[in-house]
Amino acid sequence: MGVAVSGRAWGDEPAVVRGVLLQQSGPAVRVSVALDRQAQARTFFLSAPDRFVIDLAGARVSLPGGAAGEGPGAGLVRRYRYAQRAEGARLVLDLDAPAGLVRQELGGRRQPDLRFDIAPTAPAVPAAPQRPVELAGRSARRRTIVVDAGHGGRDPGAIGVTGTREKDVVLDAALQLRDALESRGRYRVALTRDADAFVPLEDRVRFARAQNADLFISLHADSHANGEAQGASVYTLSEHGATRAQGMMNAQNWDIDLGAAPRRGLVGDILVDLAQRETTNRSAQFAQTVIPCLGQVSPLLTNTHRSAGFFVLLAPDVPAVLIETGFLSNAADERRLASPRERQHVAEAIANAVDQFFNAGMTMARA
Repeated sequence: MGVAVSGRAWGDEPAVVRGVLLQQSGPAVRVSVALDRQAQARTFFLSAPDRFVIDLAGARVSLPGGAAGEGPGAGLVRRYRYAQRAEGARLVLDLDAPAGLVRQELGGRRQPDLRFDIAPTAPAVPAAPQRPVELAGRSARRRTIVVDAGHGGRDPGAIGVTGTREKDVVLDAALQLRDALESRGRYRVALTRDADAFVPLEDRVRFARAQNADLFISLHADSHANGEAQGASVYTLSEHGATRAQGMMNAQNWDIDLGAAPRRGLVGDILVDLAQRETTNRSAQFAQTVIPCLGQVSPLLTNTHRSAGFFVLLAPDVPAVLIETGFLSNAADERRLASPRERQHVAEAIANAVDQFFNAGMTMARA
């Protein structure tokens, strides 16, 4: 049965297909289609042989093979083919087994790209729990979580109204979070620092990438001239930060795993951009998961989910959030953050959010 994807093409020009990226995660495959503007899409499966078809009404193909061509597969996708048709663009994925659509992300005007997650249908899908669809290259057994305690050593961070130092409370919170996560038996936790040491920002990002982290959580405590400012907040990468990340990729010679896809030229740039957007989306998903968990144990700052270009959020292939656990410039927040018991509550809330985040992915992959 076909699935109609809502969305209307806008403007006088047709949408242009700029890139296609396939990424395997366990038994599932994510199909990302880069568009320069919103387009109406329809998807359906065919059998004998098994195929997954994406029709983009009125869209124009602009890929290396011209109006028709093919690209490498991933996982259960043997290869993909594309062609320009009178009614628009068609993308066909040749499959090794029957499959079903387990998730789709619909493009909007600001981010028109489309994403479809497909996975084998029974009996090809094992009964054992499966990992969620995400960027390729992650551990299939245990999730790797990098916990980053902000500041440290010669950099004390914010200083509270009675002298509480940010570097001290966030280090203890990071250690508590490590213990909470490791007690679950399903995570490997790595700390950017486990003592009062100064760690440069670039080393923190480099460490997370070297660990091939599934998630990066940076812990901080805020300060403001207005002593009434109170509550936790969660930051993810802003649009300006995404541009900064592209510059860092070039400066640091960072490489993103694109499978068999090309890494150079216009196509490589488009696919890297797709992968980076996927990372940003995953970061935002975790932010939306952790906020209500934090709200159960601490006050929340108004407009809790915020965006910024913080350096520790710049890794293009590691979903990352920066959590401001509260304001040390606020007397009530300082008392809360100075309490080991309250820091333990915060750590457990974040750990619960990590569970929910990855459990949601497992449910999606099994659907």
